[in-house]
Amino acid sequence: MAFDFGIKHIGIAIGQEITKTASTFYSIKALEGQPDWNELDDIIHEWKPDLIVVGDPYNMDGSRSKIQDMSDRFSDALYKRYQIQLEKTDERLSSREANERLQNLDIGTKSSSNKHSISAQVILEDWFRSKE
Repeated sequence: MAFDFGIKHIGIAIGQEITKTASTFYSIKALEGQPDWNELDDIIHEWKPDLIVVGDPYNMDGSRSKIQDMSDRFSDALYKRYQIQLEKTDERLSSREANERLQNLDIGTKSSSNKHSISAQVILEDWFRSKE
């Protein structure tokens, strides 16, 4: 399971390590980067992931982004709450790739919910590729 952290939305994708495939799943609303933990509890308990991958929001030049500290706190909270192995992966181009996919699907880029779940899918696909 992968997460694209955002201040207003957190995208979620699910994947299969055997086939190395990822699919968009859902996007939950967040308030200043804080998810609805009850909603997230339901998702985690239903899907029972073996691993959580969280996108690490570096700037394009490799420096830390403005929201990286918030993303780190989110990752730490995920691990403490669920005790599931967690890995972070560079997400620098995931939003751009998600926008391109939305345009190709003719969904439009205005739907932040779609964008974040597709970004989570890209994050998970990139993580799978990094393990080959």
